[in-house]
Amino acid sequence: MNKITVLGLKEERSQLLTSLMKLGVVEITQEEPGEDIGDKAHNINVQAELNEIDSNMSVISRALDILNSHVPVKKPIFSARIVISEKEYSEVMNNRNKVIDIAQQINKCVDDLARLKSDEIRLAGYINSLDPWLDLEIPLDINSTRYTFCYTGSIAGNADIDAVKEALYSEFPATEVLVARSDEERHYIVVIGLKTEETGILNLLRNWSWNRITLRDAAGTARATMSQYLKQREDIEKEREANLSLIKELAGNRQLLEIVFDSFQMEKAKIEAKSRLISTEYAFIMKGWLPADHSDKIRDYLNSHFFCAVEIEAPAPDEEFPVMLKNGPIVESISPVIDMYGLPSSQELDPSFITFPFYIFFFGLMLGDGGYGLIIALITGFILKKYRLEDSTRNFIKLIFFCGLATILAGFLFGSWFGISSLTKTALWIVPTQKPELMMSYAILIGIIHMFTGLFMKALNLIRKGKILDAVFDVGFVYIMLTGFILSLLPFAPGLSIPSSSTIVQTGYKVFIIGVVLVLLTQGRNSPNIFGKIFGGLPKLYDIVSFFSDCLSYTRILALGLASAIIGDIVNTLSMQLNGNFVLRVFLVTLVLLFGHTLNFALNALGAYVHSCRLQFLEFFGKFLDGGGEAFRPLKANTKYIIVETDLTAFLKSGTKSGIV
Repeated sequence: MNKITVLGLKEERSQLLTSLMKLGVVEITQEEPGEDIGDKAHNINVQAELNEIDSNMSVISRALDILNSHVPVKKPIFSARIVISEKEYSEVMNNRNKVIDIAQQINKCVDDLARLKSDEIRLAGYINSLDPWLDLEIPLDINSTRYTFCYTGSIAGNADIDAVKEALYSEFPATEVLVARSDEERHYIVVIGLKTEETGILNLLRNWSWNRITLRDAAGTARATMSQYLKQREDIEKEREANLSLIKELAGNRQLLEIVFDSFQMEKAKIEAKSRLISTEYAFIMKGWLPADHSDKIRDYLNSHFFCAVEIEAPAPDEEFPVMLKNGPIVESISPVIDMYGLPSSQELDPSFITFPFYIFFFGLMLGDGGYGLIIALITGFILKKYRLEDSTRNFIKLIFFCGLATILAGFLFGSWFGISSLTKTALWIVPTQKPELMMSYAILIGIIHMFTGLFMKALNLIRKGKILDAVFDVGFVYIMLTGFILSLLPFAPGLSIPSSSTIVQTGYKVFIIGVVLVLLTQGRNSPNIFGKIFGGLPKLYDIVSFFSDCLSYTRILALGLASAIIGDIVNTLSMQLNGNFVLRVFLVTLVLLFGHTLNFALNALGAYVHSCRLQFLEFFGKFLDGGGEAFRPLKANTKYIIVETDLTAFLKSGTKSGIV
């Protein structure tokens, strides 16, 4: 990775940033003008521009969500962004305002649908409220004249309506009561009387739980009003259908909306990059990082296309810089695992090349069944061959493909194929179900090799930093101590018969003592006082306990491998014990085999993936990887829906060495 500084003209700033975005290999860092410059230089305030872009993106994003809800498009299970040419992209940009208008139309349709839904609910309430009055042939919109009132309401259903009328007529002879409808709960009535007697009439009606009912928007009789309401409901339904039809019609612009949405994404990234520059009235300064193998091409391109000064230099030996891992097509498949843990520091080696073989080998041993591995390899191979995938998805599928190949290898080593016990005699190495103790020792041995490789990586990192003596003291002497410790424990290794008096064990005792002495003498060397220098190595001896604990962690290789083989054998045994006529037996055997092996395959494949990650993260990376690297984030089109193929797409395509760029 190299540092880049560009001094350019303000009038070329926008076009230069656009070109850098197309190239996609330059990370622009945030720079602040120094105090000695004063007001002559500044960072541009771009908040207003960002707010406008966010507003437009919100409009389009909502429109796309509406289309996905009302006019969903069935996409393949594995899909990637569409690739369009720069010419096609430019044509859409020339009509970008029209596309925004389309998005606003779609949003308005949904707003109208929400309004219509509210109107429909309100109208349904009006229709329900009219139902008791349909048999009444008087206008409901007249509730008073100069001398009389006309109220609609209800009284208790258990009231004797004749008694109510008699009471009213006897006290207020000029009163009239019309019964619209009666049910068990209420009598719906119209009361007509003189205004001068209104208070008395209403007080009398309260004896029977009088409740006045106001019929809003009533015009004429109840039936006439009902006809108007039903007509309004039909109009609402027609308007709803028109809006839905318009949404379906506008759905044909889905791709245009996606292109414009991504155009705002790119414009937003460019504006944010502009805010990181130091600008003056006529010029600007840009600083950042770019991969070393692209440096010459970027310098030549900028110098030939812009009136600017470009300076590119290597970072200082101890200077941290953004990390971009670059590996071959096979090793890059381990990137999902590395990304889960975190990037290495720019001062550390890329762990990808050494993590990859261990990871897939552990996965294969844990799943352990070559038949399952064959299924994984065939399915993932088909996906890689048939579908165009995003880089992250492709790397993950490739990783699982290689894990499938490793599982096929384990099937040959263990003689394990779909749990068929008769095939174990074909094993090229060992049958774990027959010799579990010996397999446990092999699992621990594999773990020791894994952890020793991690210590070797630690030594390489120290040597890379120029700390050769630290590599000798912190890795070489620890190697000696742990090697002696391992050899001294051979008599206790399961499945092995090595007596304590054997030469290798006795040698192990001596090597262990030598290693402990060397560790005690050197681990306190950085302490500022004599006490620390003498006794500073004591805590390091705890690494022995930690190492022993880590060794036991690798027994999970045996545990998961046994689980896969034993469950597969049980499923086969159960299926063969089923009875019945031939047709029924074939059906039941097929059902049991499919269900049992599918469940066994799913559970153990998931377990192999998770536990393989765990062994890398804790037992392996913990030995040498400090991490904390900051990812390289170049200015480029981080789009969601499209990839714009420009003239510069192939400009930088050239071989790149593996490792941390």
